[in-house]
Amino acid sequence: MRRALGFFSVLMMVFVAGCHDGSRKMGPSPDVRPVADGAPYVCDLVPESAFRRATGVADPLRSDWGKPQMNDGLCLALPPKGPAPLGLEWSYEAGEKILRTQRENWASQSHHQIPPALGRGLAGYQASGGLDGLPNYVIALFRCGKKKPWISIGFVRVVRGRDAVQDMFDFMRIAEKRFGEIHKCTPRPS
Repeated sequence: MRRALGFFSVLMMVFVAGCHDGSRKMGPSPDVRPVADGAPYVCDLVPESAFRRATGVADPLRSDWGKPQMNDGLCLALPPKGPAPLGLEWSYEAGEKILRTQRENWASQSHHQIPPALGRGLAGYQASGGLDGLPNYVIALFRCGKKKPWISIGFVRVVRGRDAVQDMFDFMRIAEKRFGEIHKCTPRPS
């Protein structure tokens, strides 16, 4: 009798421990570690492992710059099929005008000013994904040596539980640092 009661007790503990009320989805917790720098990079400026962790993108990605970069560049991170989950653009030209235009475009939408240490710019999220299907957008105008480049990064939604705005700030911080390394200049606020 004791043996049967003991077996029944163990069976009930296993059964109860394996049950949940259905109010929350069971499974792995999202990886909410901060965006961190580290090679390899997508489009030369965005750390690939941090991008994958933040967005959940698992497909192989190929950086496509489209043309040689002299004074500007446009890169898409292309998967084997489907739209690019990341687009990045930079230029030494028309930074003030581009930033003014972006501020006008985002005036009626939720956006945040980037931290002053990154220069001048904004980070915003469009639930609809915007025209390019990339809902997260950040732009910064900064100094690098004697030039005033700007960088913009657009990318897909971040995984649930992450702070998209902080991720945008972190990706821009790393992109500016990498830009300085590649172009042999020291990034600083504009």
